[in-house]
Amino acid sequence: MAFDPIKALTNYSDAECTVQFLIAGSAASVFPSLEAAVIFARENGAGWKDVEITIHLDREDIVYATGKTRTLIEALRKKK
Repeated sequence: MAFDPIKALTNYSDAECTVQFLIAGSAASVFPSLEAAVIFARENGAGWKDVEITIHLDREDIVYATGKTRTLIEALRKKK
């Protein structure tokens, strides 16, 4: 199944998400939606730092690593 960033942004518009930069001592930040998490990641260096966004769902968590996070950032730019 191909990754559809626009669908992900829509589907998880009200799901709690965390952003974790993969840097020693970096704490995760919590957001009320995937879009808010992607904006935070973009504004804090996801273009050149390794990062993970985790979507917290009732039955499972979904983790987007650096590559998919950058794809989400590009999709958000095009969406607006």
